[in-house]
Parts: sequence; C-alpha cells; structure tokens
Amino acid sequence: MGEIAKFFRIRPVSTPIVAVTGGKGGTGKTTVAVNLAVALEMYGKRVMLVDLDVDCPNDAVLFRKRLENGEEVTFFKPKINTEKCIKCGKCAEVCLENALIYVKDQFPVFFEELCSGCAACKLICPVDAIEEDHKVLGKVYVSEVNGIKLVSGELKPTEARSPLVAFKTKQKTYEVAEKESFDVILVDTAPGVHNPVVRALQGTDFALAVTEPTPLGAHDLGRILDLTKTLGVSTSIVLNRADIKGGFKEIIYNICKKYNVKIVSEIPFDEKLIEAYVRGVPVVKLFPNSPSAKAIFKLAEYISERLK
Repeated sequence: MGEIAKFFRIRPVSTPIVAVTGGKGGTGKTTVAVNLAVALEMYGKRVMLVDLDVDCPNDAVLFRKRLENGEEVTFFKPKINTEKCIKCGKCAEVCLENALIYVKDQFPVFFEELCSGCAACKLICPVDAIEEDHKVLGKVYVSEVNGIKLVSGELKPTEARSPLVAFKTKQKTYEVAEKESFDVILVDTAPGVHNPVVRALQGTDFALAVTEPTPLGAHDLGRILDLTKTLGVSTSIVLNRADIKGGFKEIIYNICKKYNVKIVSEIPFDEKLIEAYVRGVPVVKLFPNSPSAKAIFKLAEYISERLK
C-alpha cells in the first residue's frame, strides 16, 4: 500500500495541488471547484484551475468562456508497410492488447479499438515495417478567465481513451506551472473512481470530496474515500445542499466517522447559487453575501490555512 501511495505522489512541480473530486456526478463538484477558484483569487491567490473531467469538461461553461486554439492530443497507431513486412508475426506476439492479429503467411491485421499506443510493435519489428501513424483523441486548452489560469482537457466525441487525454492535460498543467508562479493548483476531477479520476488525483497534496445528503451521495462518498485512502491522498468532505428537506446528513456523518475524515464546509441549498449558475457568473462574485457564497468563502479560508 505504501509503495502505491508513493508512486501516485510523484510530480515535477512544487506548487500545492488540491483536487476537487466526488464519487458521483451531480453533487455540485464543478460548481464548488469554479467558485472556490474565484474565491481564492479574490483572497489574492494566484490560481490555476485544471478541468480533468475530460469526458465532459464544464469549468469553462460555468465561466461562459469559449475555448479556442487547443493543442491536439495524438495517439500512436501502427501502420503496416506491406512492402517491407516479412510476415514474421513478432509484432503480434509482443502486443499485449491483441490489437495485432497474425495468421501464418499473412500480413498482420490491426484492430484500432484495442490498441493502447505503446508502440512495442514498432520497436520489435526487425525490418522497420511498422510505421508511425497518429489519431487525434482530443485537445488541451490553456486560457485565462477572471484572473485565473484555466487548463481544460477535452476528449474527442466517439473516442474512448479518456485516460490518455487526462494524462496529457496533467502534463500541460505541469508545463504551465513551471513557466508561471501559482499559489495553488485546483484540479476538478471527473466523478467516480475510474482511471481518469486516478490520473487526476495523482500527485495531489490533498482532496476535497464533494457529496450530498442522499443515499446515492452517501454510497459513492464511501467509494471515493476508499480510492483516496488507497492512493494515500488526505481527504476532507464538502457537504453540498446540506439542508435539503428529507436529507440523510446522519448517514454522511457516520461515513465521515468510519473513515476518520472531517466535513470542512456545509453549503446550504441556495436559490442565489442557482441564479448565479444560470447567469454564468460565480455566486461568490454575483452574490457574495448569499449563504452559499459565505460557505465557499469559508472553504477558501480553510484551503488558505492548509497551504500555509
């Protein structure tokens, strides 16, 4: 367990990295991430916000920011030169994903949907018959909005390799952080506990798990806490819509007790937050004295203290 945790803490920058994550979609994770970034900027922090929900990036949408001039994320795929190929089958032997199938005395057949892009086939070919081809998987965008540096990864529709796009987005984050000075990097992860979430949590100092007082919220909170525990990422809880009628706050409290984690902010159900969401302006900017904004400012103070 210790070695796994050590691996996932590797990173090339010293800027503190805080992940905003959650076990299920719809809990308000992105709304919290965007408003927290703005609140920290209002407190004088230089903030980078990274949208690593590459299947459905929404941070820019909440800012009403149009993303342009994205850098393509490309994927290696083999192209077989039949004039050079000697039909030895070594490329198929080395392919762990079985993306290349070999039948004796026939040219290998390539199944693109199985390929991981490892390029082992190219390296093993004795006659250089495997040529390099590429496919665009998505794009990574770097922009500035409300004084915040925004890095967004976006998977191309119909593609299924979101971990690779998440990985490239994380690489771009480090490149930007090496060139510019930031007080904190906020990473907005995808919901769930799948590969892109692991990619997003890799190298973070601590995480905020956003949940809600519902049966599904409680169930998936346990799952994300299992993941962060496995990765060795210290985690605190943000309870969104904390005062909804018929809520299951007691269940959330029990889960926090079980995992020995704390609720650091309870954000109430607030019509002002909904109005700000519809208008495309962060609630901490539009209605700074609203109950939800005050709770987010409190969360920003908590983050500022931890950064010290």
